[in-house]
Amino acid sequence: MTKKWILTVDDDPAFLSILEETLSHPELSITTASDAVQAFIQARDLQPILIISDIYMPGGYGTQTLKLLREDPRLPRVPILFITGASLELARSLLPKNDPSIGLMQKPPNLPELRERVWKLAGVK
Repeated sequence: MTKKWILTVDDDPAFLSILEETLSHPELSITTASDAVQAFIQARDLQPILIISDIYMPGGYGTQTLKLLREDPRLPRVPILFITGASLELARSLLPKNDPSIGLMQKPPNLPELRERVWKLAGVK
């Protein structure tokens, strides 16, 4: 069985570990990146089914990763779930409007809710 890739992006290694543990599933492979550049490279190489990203990070905002992904014809229109410590109102103002492939959650997220949302999107139980 081929595992489905999920890319998690955050400059906080502890939060990345929490995401890996929370989202762990036999049908999923979770990989991490700590900045926008690493995220773009890994997304291009791995073709994840989902990207979970912080918005504000050193080395480029998550919104810059989104822009790079959407401009690259080699990449599918992968869904991106942004998890941010900023106010949701501010975060919404930074993201494209009316794009159903973009989601937003407040940091710290409700972990069971996050797991359910991600597993549903990935088609795993």
